[in-house]
Amino acid sequence: MLELVVVAGSWMLLRRQLSAQEYGAPTTVLAPKRTSAQLAQLTAYADRLYTERKWLAAEKAYLSVLKLDHKNVTAYAHLGIIFSTQKNMPDAIECFEIAAQLKPSARAFQNLASAFYDNRNYIKSIAAYEKSIMFEPHAQRYVGLGKANLKLHNIPAAVTAFEHAVNLDSTKPILALLADAYDQTGKKNEANAVYARIHQLDPTDPLAARRIGIHLPDSTLPLDSAF
Repeated sequence: MLELVVVAGSWMLLRRQLSAQEYGAPTTVLAPKRTSAQLAQLTAYADRLYTERKWLAAEKAYLSVLKLDHKNVTAYAHLGIIFSTQKNMPDAIECFEIAAQLKPSARAFQNLASAFYDNRNYIKSIAAYEKSIMFEPHAQRYVGLGKANLKLHNIPAAVTAFEHAVNLDSTKPILALLADAYDQTGKKNEANAVYARIHQLDPTDPLAARRIGIHLPDSTLPLDSAF
């Protein structure tokens, strides 16, 4: 618990330091060669801890990286993921926002959108997913967009998003989302057509089979029940 408090305090202190740098407050500048070598070593160490999922140690290391390079995009992105694993969504969002500002990309906005979603800020999640898709359409980004719209009960927008997702990746879980969304809008024919596709992928799926009029044997019955 003490370690968590220390790390949180370090993050708050770093934010104040970066804010001071932004507004021109004097900072201590190390010799370029020393800084470059120290930064490379520290970044490699932080990346290794991150790969090993040693979250608290990696967090401390990335905070140290940012003290030397306050525009290190990878540090912000990885800190955002670390904070997300700790369910510290406000700090995760802040890190992802900075990463997206420093280097806008599909991945940066997808991370931000996911953090907003987990923080139940669905309007901002939708906006971030839309920016992510503008950079690079991807099935999972459309899925995230659809789910965020479902949270706001905007079913038509969710349907559109899931349709785009299916066009990019017609796997069973995504098809199931589209079929359910069709059902919610009363489009039973469209839903049944999707359930037919699900049945082709998985003939044992009971809901898909039932929706297209196929009766599956009850596998829960004892083997001798028919005699």
